[in-house]
Order: sequence, then structure tokens, then C-alpha cells
Amino acid sequence: MSPQVLASVVRICSHPRIFVQPSDVEELLEYCGLLVSQPNAMPIVPGGRHWAIFGKLCVDAKATGNRVQDAWNAALAIETGCEWITTDRDYARFTGLHWRSPF
Repeated sequence: MSPQVLASVVRICSHPRIFVQPSDVEELLEYCGLLVSQPNAMPIVPGGRHWAIFGKLCVDAKATGNRVQDAWNAALAIETGCEWITTDRDYARFTGLHWRSPF
């Protein structure tokens, strides 16, 4: 589980321009805290190869704007050998990423 993704959950779900009634930051932090406290939750953080993988993904996929963040997440998954679970089909553009939909 990427701490950066969890921070994005808090950012997006508490944003008043996205939601008419945004979620309370304290509740969101508590929710994310519950996720990371699960016995099978493992933090996935950038390692020594991350920047090189990220750069290659950006160039190869011609990632710009919001897709740069997708490349960052894809690089995390590739570097650590994790499968990325997402409903965003844009992740198919990243060569070497193992991903699937949760549904």
C-alpha cells in the first residue's frame, strides 16, 4: 500500500470542489489508519531503482500531466514486484506493470 496513494485519498475525498459534502479529514485519516494497520498491509515506498524505472515509464508512455503520477505509482509496483489494482485502464500503457481491475 502506497502512503502517497493514501494521502491522495485524503486530498481528493476532502476537496470541496470535488464533493458537495467533502469527507472530514479526521475521519479520512482514521480510515486510512485502519487500512495500514491491517496485518496484511505492507507499505510500498520507493527504493533505489525507483527513479530510473519512473523515468523510463514517463518517456516510454509519453506521460505528462496527471499521467506522471500514474507513472510514479506504476514504478512503485514494478520495483517491488507488486500487482497494481485499479479501475483506471490508463495503467495498461506502462510496460512491465502487472495490473488488474478489482472487479
